[in-house]
Amino acid sequence: MDYKDKFKGIFYGVVDIVSLIDTDYTILMVNKAYENLLNKSADECIGNKCYAIVRNRHEPCEDCPLLHSWVGNDPAEKLVISLGNDEVLITRHPIYDDHGALQGVFEIGRVITGELKMQQEIQHQGRLKIMGELASSIVHEIKNPLAGIGLMTVSVMERLNQKDALYQDLDSILHEVHRLEGLLESLMNFAKPSPFVIKKAHIHQPLDNTLSLLSKKLSSGRIKIRKIYDPKAPKVMIDSAKMQQVFFNILLNSIAAMPGGGEITVQTALLPAGEPAAGQGQRVQVIIQDTGVGIKEEDLPYVFDPFFSKSSQGTGLGLSIAFKIIELHHGSISIQSQEGKGTTVRITIPACS
Repeated sequence: MDYKDKFKGIFYGVVDIVSLIDTDYTILMVNKAYENLLNKSADECIGNKCYAIVRNRHEPCEDCPLLHSWVGNDPAEKLVISLGNDEVLITRHPIYDDHGALQGVFEIGRVITGELKMQQEIQHQGRLKIMGELASSIVHEIKNPLAGIGLMTVSVMERLNQKDALYQDLDSILHEVHRLEGLLESLMNFAKPSPFVIKKAHIHQPLDNTLSLLSKKLSSGRIKIRKIYDPKAPKVMIDSAKMQQVFFNILLNSIAAMPGGGEITVQTALLPAGEPAAGQGQRVQVIIQDTGVGIKEEDLPYVFDPFFSKSSQGTGLGLSIAFKIIELHHGSISIQSQEGKGTTVRITIPACS
């Protein structure tokens, strides 16, 4: 076996994504991992331009990382690029001939989507902890003075005639005091959730209760509800009231995202044990999908952060509280969204054994 055969054996046997591209953007070689990632055969890739195969373009990408290597004489570099639904860490090695002329670029890639999600999760947990401590301090500092303002306002109002202009002004102040008290209560629920009452129940119960509570709002907003419940979904160990709060917050966001009407699909499914998304045991999944305005890509990493809201009416605590409740149920919650095309929320909860 000569060195070329040995090289090809190593090239095709590497489990990471490997490709060889010349200075004209033409793909010269790809291995099996590359084929699997792009769902294209080697014959479809080799001889074609990388930008056509990877991104379905007719010309090189404006931000082409390869172009930089071809222009300069840089050594191996690392960068992260998006390929389909995956994030891939690419290591690039310029290839030169005996005279120092650049002949092409040798690339080795590794899918790091899971690693990035884990890093984001760790960062989010840190932010939640800090915000929880801050929220607890805010409630402590504001609650008593606010209660005093409310009591004094009521005391003055009792001495006035209800038709008095000052009475109406004080009534407005009292209304704002009650609104702030509601915000403080939400902050306290976020910082220190009330004790859970865990019982075995079907996940459909809190879902149906929430949809019933929101029926008038859905009807007036011209929003259709499509339910696809899995009859085989087993019971789960949950605090039904807390789960209802989760669904309520998510559905309110969906309603707000469809001011002109639309459709919300509420789906449940049993995820078998052994599947990557299912963890070690069986899990019940709830999917809530709307046809609303969607979420901007740059906002997605922050949707579960406390006080993050694009609505002038919202406090930015709804999804943060939902995240914490699901976490305390040993479950997971994720959001996928595309601006102008709607949002999908996925929740998974361990099934009863």
